[in-house]
Amino acid sequence: MAEIVEEEQNTYDTPAGPVVEEKKVIKAELDTFARIIQEKFSEAKDYRRDHEQHWQEAYDAYRAKYPSHINKANELANERGIFVNQTRRKVNSAKIKIGTLLFEDGEVPFAVTPSKRPRFFPPDIQVPPDRPDILEDALLARAANMEDKIRDILRKTSYNEEITHSIHEMCLYGTGCTKGVSLTRKNFPVYTSVKTPDEMVEIESQLEEELVPTVKYISIWNVFPSPEASNSEDADYVIQRSFVSPIQLRSMVSAGEGYIMDVVEEIISGDEGRVHGYDESQHPKKFDETSARQIKNIEVLEFWGRLDGNDLAGYLPIEAQDMPQAMPVVVTVIGNKVIKIQENPFDDTIPFHFCYWQKNPESIWADGIYYAIRDVQAILNFSYAMMIEGKSLSAAPMTVIDPNSFEPGTDTEQVYPGKQFRVKPGASVRDAFMPVQIPDVTNGLLQLIQQLEREADLDSGQTSIGYGDQSPAQTKTATGMSILNSNANRQTADVVRSVSKMITNNIQAIYRWLMVDSEDMQIKGDYEAISTGYEQYIAKEVHNTQLINFLQTIGSLPQLQQYIKYEAFSRPLLRAFNLDPEQVMKTEEQVAQEMQQQTQAAQQQQQQQLQQQAQLAQQQIQAQAQASTQSQIQVDQTKAILDEKQKVSDDQREMERAERLELIKDGNVLHPTNLERYSILLREQMDQGEAQQMLQEEQAMKQEDAMRLQQQQQIEQQQMQQGGPPPEGQGGPMAGAPEQGMVEQG
Repeated sequence: MAEIVEEEQNTYDTPAGPVVEEKKVIKAELDTFARIIQEKFSEAKDYRRDHEQHWQEAYDAYRAKYPSHINKANELANERGIFVNQTRRKVNSAKIKIGTLLFEDGEVPFAVTPSKRPRFFPPDIQVPPDRPDILEDALLARAANMEDKIRDILRKTSYNEEITHSIHEMCLYGTGCTKGVSLTRKNFPVYTSVKTPDEMVEIESQLEEELVPTVKYISIWNVFPSPEASNSEDADYVIQRSFVSPIQLRSMVSAGEGYIMDVVEEIISGDEGRVHGYDESQHPKKFDETSARQIKNIEVLEFWGRLDGNDLAGYLPIEAQDMPQAMPVVVTVIGNKVIKIQENPFDDTIPFHFCYWQKNPESIWADGIYYAIRDVQAILNFSYAMMIEGKSLSAAPMTVIDPNSFEPGTDTEQVYPGKQFRVKPGASVRDAFMPVQIPDVTNGLLQLIQQLEREADLDSGQTSIGYGDQSPAQTKTATGMSILNSNANRQTADVVRSVSKMITNNIQAIYRWLMVDSEDMQIKGDYEAISTGYEQYIAKEVHNTQLINFLQTIGSLPQLQQYIKYEAFSRPLLRAFNLDPEQVMKTEEQVAQEMQQQTQAAQQQQQQQLQQQAQLAQQQIQAQAQASTQSQIQVDQTKAILDEKQKVSDDQREMERAERLELIKDGNVLHPTNLERYSILLREQMDQGEAQQMLQEEQAMKQEDAMRLQQQQQIEQQQMQQGGPPPEGQGGPMAGAPEQGMVEQG
């Protein structure tokens, strides 16, 4: 037997003084709660059977497996083993896009701000009544401390990884779930050595160990809300299922408080709560990895919610008038045993938060990407299978064989290179074999496949941008790419809103726990902890669109460009393309330094050009002077030679004249002589003329010989054509040879 205490306590003011209502103690068996929770678990599990079937098909599609129910579209693709995993592509694309939009810098998008109308103030803040500004500054400082504390907790507990798992299930199945908060005792390892004192190890262990509120990802396969619940607030209860091994159960019990140790030891040593096999409500991964012996075979159910008095009426020995209407409890059950029971510590709030892809207003479960493209996925596999089938038929060799043309026993079923067939005598090989060519008619399937891919883009809201230059959605400019990306992101706005709401619930759960259990007074206050992911996403999209439109307008108006400071658009434009301005943009000092360097380089280049021009001019003057000098030297040399030749000629003529005078004196009669030969210049000129004349005469003789030879060849050709004898004196082919039979005499 165990005591279940009703925690209701009311105080009434009377003229005689305040009156406190006494507590009422109820005695009941704990196992009755286990049976009630097992019944509710069966009801919730039966109620979500249809959703589990869709989840099973979505998981199979993501893992490139065909569903158990094979239709006509999947039958051929299943036989051929063709599965074009469009589901995995779209799910991963959506998960990356949402994660990038929400966690752009790796930080969780939320803000903690003081309430507009605070309901209370921290008692340690002492502010004069006439100085509200000091109070406002103090509250802002406390809110900043609270935000830093929450961010530190999220970083220690790997919140980004947990929320990413939930986003993955949301994209695939339609619903993602987190549980906030769960208390986890973080004990960081202390590395010791031989020289480490024991006191230091003990002190560091005490400092490193702390109780941290964590937000955990819970798979929707292990979450069972009450039937007909449309959201977490509408659910009467939520049951969380988990499978643990005996070692994990001992660790869970030793790390927590309030567990009934005797019952836990009985469960570990016995067979209570063991499950065998697989049912449809479990995660398909458990079925894929199930072996002959399951390690995690203890099924633990954690019940969060209220137990109705009508459900307890048949199990508790309580009168009808004393039965409570509802009891907000948290009960942990294994089989038909209760290992822990306590009052809901979160003020009757169920700590399960959901996010949705396409929310169904009438159900707590939503539809995911696979549910939207399930028909497209099946037809796409069928189309590819038909294409492979057609290509195989048109490419594989086929022959028609007449078996009567072959020898008995000849294998005509198998054909391979180098095989020999024995044909009957007189049979024609052409008649025995006949090739058959099947035409390829699968080209029309390409248009169908492209249409199916566009339908998958529209149904999933994930536009295929950046698949190559030949993609219909591809654009050639960065501005066009940004516009297409912005249009595609608008379809994700509702999903981002849902995820932001779940993040807000998680942050508020941590905030409430810190307000109650934290001993740090510097973070206490009435705050609003809200995720700003959706607001940042919408503001960024609107701002990016307006920025791009403004730049396009300015680009079409050249008369306004000179009045625009383009430096002011650098950082917003980089953020519009998801680039970090701090890593891409240069600082003002760097820009000024580079401009100074460019100015100095331009000045140095100008000076170098001036120096080069001066050197070139100087070189030209020197070249002209040198050329003039060389020309003068040549003129002087030529003049000196001419003078020398003239002097030599004068001396020769003077000698000739003197000689002739002597001969005349002696009485010799002299005939006129060629005095020009005594002039060197005239003699050179005459020699050149004679040489030129001889050259011309020699060329004329060569031309005459060539003309004579040509005429002779023409005459011979004419005689050969007429068949007559060669002209006299020229001879034919045997001219000059002795006749046959005659002996040449010498």
